[in-house]
Amino acid sequence: MSKKNRKHFSSRSQKYKKSIEECTNIVATSPFWIHFSETIKKELNESNLSSILCYGLGNFFESIQSKYQLGLLLTIKNEFKVKNCYVYDPKFTDAERFHLAEIGCDSLCENEEGKRSLLPGTFVYMPHCPKQLLNNLLWANWNKEILTNCIIVCNSIDQTVTSTLDRILNKYAYYVHKISPHVIEKKCCDDFIYDDVFNDMALHIFPDEKLKELEDIFWERGNEPLYDNDELEFITKLQCMSFQS
Repeated sequence: MSKKNRKHFSSRSQKYKKSIEECTNIVATSPFWIHFSETIKKELNESNLSSILCYGLGNFFESIQSKYQLGLLLTIKNEFKVKNCYVYDPKFTDAERFHLAEIGCDSLCENEEGKRSLLPGTFVYMPHCPKQLLNNLLWANWNKEILTNCIIVCNSIDQTVTSTLDRILNKYAYYVHKISPHVIEKKCCDDFIYDDVFNDMALHIFPDEKLKELEDIFWERGNEPLYDNDELEFITKLQCMSFQS
């Protein structure tokens, strides 16, 4: 890269960083965060988060919605002093991955399609991710001991289930549908300054008193979820490999 191009890149990078810092500050000082952080603290009950796993931020250098969603991620990370923060989106650019490293977030190298095993105390953050990705995550962690020790913030499971036909749920979101009666859901307050950033999202917990009532057969896990190509709602690992080749 020539000196001239490096200068232009550096200038753009600084502009993006400033914009993200501004968005993070707006989130951290908003009534939305006051309500949301109180909900998180109540559910943690003085326990600590071990890590954050985030899918689906998108291109936060370009998208204003993604900037605020990243701002919320950083606010959670800072407020709860979470050291381990893992982030992935197949759309990330090299510059975005570099920025994530600078702010203390580990950008995952591989497209796991959401099938990542969670550690106890993991806070999962999936802003506006498709139901198939959540379905994959639940399949990978279909265990009451795991689920009772994590928090998932994503599109409202209740809204997903009530607004989708059962035949579609059973085909593309089987585990979302199956766990839905046993989840406690806390809707995110719809009072952020923009109504298309955190809309339809909710905090989900899987209380032990509900899950321990379920028989062992409930936790029998089927084969890895597969979806028809024409019905895919997310970018697959295979598609990422084809992009790179």
